[in-house]
Amino acid sequence: MNCNSINGDVIDLTLRLMGATQIREFPSFMHIVDFNLGDGVLVTYVFNITREDKYFLQRVRPYAISHGKFANVQEIIAFIKDDIEKFRNAKKSHNFPEFLEIFEKEHQFLENMEDLFLTHNIDKAMLEEIKDDMQLVMKKVQKVEAPELPELQQTHPHVDIEK
Repeated sequence: MNCNSINGDVIDLTLRLMGATQIREFPSFMHIVDFNLGDGVLVTYVFNITREDKYFLQRVRPYAISHGKFANVQEIIAFIKDDIEKFRNAKKSHNFPEFLEIFEKEHQFLENMEDLFLTHNIDKAMLEEIKDDMQLVMKKVQKVEAPELPELQQTHPHVDIEK
């Protein structure tokens, strides 16, 4: 008997006892793909392919972000190829380390916010203040203009760049 299926059954049973209302199991193959772009930059993807040829992709390094479901092999390959090209281009920037640091801080922020929300009864005024601060940061990010944007638009025409 496969130890993974026994462990999966134990986890499923325990979660049902905890009140899980639905558990879906999809037999799949998981692939972990690393691209070493040099200078310490490693880009890693994880994707699953189910028996029904469903595809789910996540980038896990240098920062984690889910890219969702893809319809076929060509879509996943095209996405990763384009993503890797963007990282090769971005890594040329003198600001690349700061960019990665911002993503690390964002990850820490999300963890702190979750902890705050799940373990404390926060005053509504404080939440409104945090929300307002986040909106200010979002506005800053949205209005940033960089000289490389027209070049990015030429090399990646599907990227929507608003000035």
